[in-house]
Amino acid sequence: MGLKEDGKFEIACPCCDTKLVVDAETGAILSEERPKKDHEKTFDQALTEVRQAKEKADKDFHRHMERTRHEKDILAKKFEEAMKKAEKDKDTPPPPRPFEFD
Repeated sequence: MGLKEDGKFEIACPCCDTKLVVDAETGAILSEERPKKDHEKTFDQALTEVRQAKEKADKDFHRHMERTRHEKDILAKKFEEAMKKAEKDKDTPPPPRPFEFD
């Protein structure tokens, strides 16, 4: 970071190495210069990355499907327990409603 003679700051971003020129008075960004990205991947490297991403997506999908299958069983068991509890508590009166106290 440095102050130039014409009242502008030159700042380099620590994350992406973008160089910004900022006006000292207004704080406005006057210009930016982003570093060039390296696009030197071969077709085989790109194809490998796509295949790996597809395999990961398939694994995630199957894992989620298994979890969903088990969730249905768990929810059915919870429903059965709630029905049993409701049958057992059938004779107890419901709690008073707040509007009945008027």
